[in-house]
Amino acid sequence: MSPTIHVWLGNRQAVQGEDRQALPGKRCTSVTIRPDASLLEAASEITSPNGVWAAHSDAAAPAWVASTDPALAELLAAHYGCELRDPDPEA
Repeated sequence: MSPTIHVWLGNRQAVQGEDRQALPGKRCTSVTIRPDASLLEAASEITSPNGVWAAHSDAAAPAWVASTDPALAELLAAHYGCELRDPDPEA
């Protein structure tokens, strides 16, 4: 079994609920990818029109991306055109 992959997305326009109520301040959206997901499946779960990012933000792209999987982090940062960070969720 593959290790669990974690992704963190810098979210400056976070929303919650079906009414997409805006949340104040800078946020970090954290995502846990199922261990058996391929690289493309993991990226799609985040980037698709009905994916994690669209569900949790009104911004077109995250401010930054970090992940325990370097290839996924690079793919997401390139897709969104955003900063790539080291995976430190406490920062």
